[in-house]
Amino acid sequence: MRRPTLAAILITLVATVMTIACGPEETPEQRLERLRYNHEIYPVGTTTLYDEEGTPTLLVDLNVANQGTEPLTALTVLVRVKGAGGIERLVQRVTVPLDDLRPGIGRQQDVRIPGFALEDDDEITVEIEPNLSPEDLRGLPEFSDVSGE
Repeated sequence: MRRPTLAAILITLVATVMTIACGPEETPEQRLERLRYNHEIYPVGTTTLYDEEGTPTLLVDLNVANQGTEPLTALTVLVRVKGAGGIERLVQRVTVPLDDLRPGIGRQQDVRIPGFALEDDDEITVEIEPNLSPEDLRGLPEFSDVSGE
């Protein structure tokens, strides 16, 4: 009679330890946030392109590297342009396609923002936005990579 009781106690103990060790399951939003922060991204060049009608398009060349072990097909970043006196002239999310970017590898990638022209004193920054709400994360194109949709 002692053996079944001892076996039951051991099974319960192992199950409890495994539950505590595993912790709560990661939500798709938490996973996406973690995968986004595994990327490094910074601008290496900018210019303004003009079409035949004279409409400007801001072209930003970026270096992108996935320092993690899991790929994303896209990465949405925030592009900011500050003009003279630090006045923000542009704050816009842009999605960088990463379909063939393997983990541990970097590459140069450009993004384009139609309808915007650089001025001489403009400063550009590109960042992965921190602390996005779950609703904002679900609205990003790369959310489909972690949600199974």
